[in-house]
Formats: sequence, C-alpha cells, structure tokens
Amino acid sequence: MKEFFGYEGGFFRFMDKFGSIFILNLLCLVCSIPIFTFGASITACYYVTLKMVRDEECYIIKEFFRSFRLNFKQATLIWLIFMVLGAVFFVDYRLLTMTAPDGTAVIPFGNMILVILFVVMIVGVMILTYIFPLLAKFDNTVRQMFLNAFMMSIRHLPKTLFLILLNVMFPATLGCVLWTGKGLWLVPVILCLGTAGAAYLCSMIFVGIFDLYMPKEEIREDTDTEKMVEWDQTPPEGVQEDNG
Repeated sequence: MKEFFGYEGGFFRFMDKFGSIFILNLLCLVCSIPIFTFGASITACYYVTLKMVRDEECYIIKEFFRSFRLNFKQATLIWLIFMVLGAVFFVDYRLLTMTAPDGTAVIPFGNMILVILFVVMIVGVMILTYIFPLLAKFDNTVRQMFLNAFMMSIRHLPKTLFLILLNVMFPATLGCVLWTGKGLWLVPVILCLGTAGAAYLCSMIFVGIFDLYMPKEEIREDTDTEKMVEWDQTPPEGVQEDNG
C-alpha cells in the first residue's frame, strides 16, 4: 500500500497522467476554437500523447505548441480538405434523398449512388483516423500522408475499426447525455478529458502500429530531434519520421 501511494507509486503516476491529459485537452480545445486550426491542434495533441504512452520525457505545453507550429501548414491544409469533402458529401446526400411531391426520387438511381457515397465516406473516416497521428509522427508530403493513411487503415483494419470506436465514444456519449438529460455529471468530465483522453487511448494502439515501420537494426539520428530511427522492414512508400 505504501508503494502504491508513494511518490513513484501507481497513484501518483495515475494522477500525473490525469493532470497531463486535462492540460492537453484544454490546450487542444482552446486552439481548435477557430475551427480551421483543428487539424494542427489534434496533430499537436497526438504528438504529445504518443510521447506520453511511451513514457518519454515530455513538457506538455512546450511540446504541444512546438508541434502546432511545425505542422500547422500541412495539418491545416489536410483539415480544410476534409471540411470541403464533408460539405460535398452533405450536399450530395441532401440532393440524393430529395423526393418529388408524388414521393418518387428526384435523382434516378439515387439509392445506388447513396451506397457508393456511403462507402467513400467510410474510407474517408478511416483515412481521417490515421492521418493526423501520422503527421504527428512522420514527415512527408500531404499526398503521401493520405496514401499512407489509407494503406495503414486497410492493413490494420481490425485495429482501425476499434480506433474509430474510441474516437466516436466520447462525442456519442456526450450527445446521448444531452439528448436524454440523464447522467449530466458526465458532461464536464467529457469536456475536460474527452479529446485528449481519446487521443491517449488511440495512441496506445498507434504506438504498436507505428513500431512496425520503425527501425530495430540500423539506427539513424533525426536531424532536428533526439529521435532515433531504424528500419526492420520496408515501410509504406515515403514514410519518414517527423523531424518536428
């Protein structure tokens, strides 16, 4: 019991993680307020949580804003692409579900097109699940980031589905609580921990996935950080560790 409550015990380690996630979640939410900065904010969040999962020395605020600054252009461009695609999907859905006064579909073969649209949307969600953690960990072009995110999401499909579940768990719970008016005590918990908490849980899985593309024999030192990289197998084309 003394070991558990000791300075190096499990209780203090848990409280340290809890406090770090709280601070990180606050930073992520504040930096996402302009909406268009969400990509850079969530990338910075993953940059920190990936370090936290590995128990690497990490100064939350310093590392967050460092990643936010270094990845801002790419992350913002990627997020704007997803925002545009989301708007297109929404408009297409509304058009495809429109009906004439007699109840017939306005657009012929609308249901068939809806199925195709749904499949494309699922692929988009899979890519979205991976692309910001990839940007936080690896340095690459936007085009290659999309390609690698797609390839990894397919290759690790069972984990991809679980990652999607983790990402929607907190928003879905918040929506249910607000809709039903039950369990309102969960609202401040989700708002204080939800985004960074989900990123931390997902990072526990991403670490295992990314390790498949990290080195184990030949080591090279990244030019801008203390990170060490070595390849034990051929990574997806163009994958390089992030120098941010």
